[in-house]
Amino acid sequence: MNAQSIRTLQQILAADGRYAGAVSGTRDALTGAGVDAMITARAAELIENPGGWSPRRRAVACLQLACRDRGIPAGPVDGLWGTETQTGYDDLLELLATGARPLPWRDRAPSDANPNGWPMQREANLRGFFGPPTDAGLVAVACPWRLTIAWDRQKSTGAIRCHPKVAGSLERVLKRVHSDYGEARLRDLGLHLYGGCYNHRPMRGGTALSTHAWGIAIDWDPERNQLKWGRDRAALAGPAYEPWWQAWEEEGWVSLGRARNFDWMHVQAARL
Repeated sequence: MNAQSIRTLQQILAADGRYAGAVSGTRDALTGAGVDAMITARAAELIENPGGWSPRRRAVACLQLACRDRGIPAGPVDGLWGTETQTGYDDLLELLATGARPLPWRDRAPSDANPNGWPMQREANLRGFFGPPTDAGLVAVACPWRLTIAWDRQKSTGAIRCHPKVAGSLERVLKRVHSDYGEARLRDLGLHLYGGCYNHRPMRGGTALSTHAWGIAIDWDPERNQLKWGRDRAALAGPAYEPWWQAWEEEGWVSLGRARNFDWMHVQAARL
């Protein structure tokens, strides 16, 4: 168990009246005593007598019980951290953070809304709508939360330079997600890690110009959403990001991750 899962365990035990220590992420004696108390009280719900279980296995069982209490499927209460427990734990984190369980990701589909009439991602269409690819005339859109430069985290910015035709839409998206999440939650989710907008270059893995060359694409948290990663690895594929993607998609922006299941960092004002 990592520090985050131990903090979650401590929150659960505290809410259950079995732990009065700090939510520290360190599995100390007080945490162990709370785990033992919960396991003893609910031994009948476990798949077997837990007498021979390790402290870690008993702690995992407590998280499985917490999922069960909240109607979250997490597999049998066996103290073993498999795929069902991981899925349940992810939902539990979202519930504790927001007060609501996430929608099942398999039931989510990208919106086909395009209220701004963004063109197709073909160079002729992009040139016809946005003009030639250049940084001349780019405008700065203020971001309601401070952005950390992903490739140099000693630097930050308060604005995104983009094509003027997408500026109004971008401003609406940023204000909406700031309202939906709040600054602290945005930082927790890595949505302050800014990977850039304008960059006159070809698409990675291709020869045609990237939509970045027009200043109509933005990358977010590149380290945890790498180019070839699918939803099994990319952070932005998680259920906590559903309101984030809804805000972009209702303005017609396209997530390559949501549409094609790669390059989850990338969102663009151009259709596929």
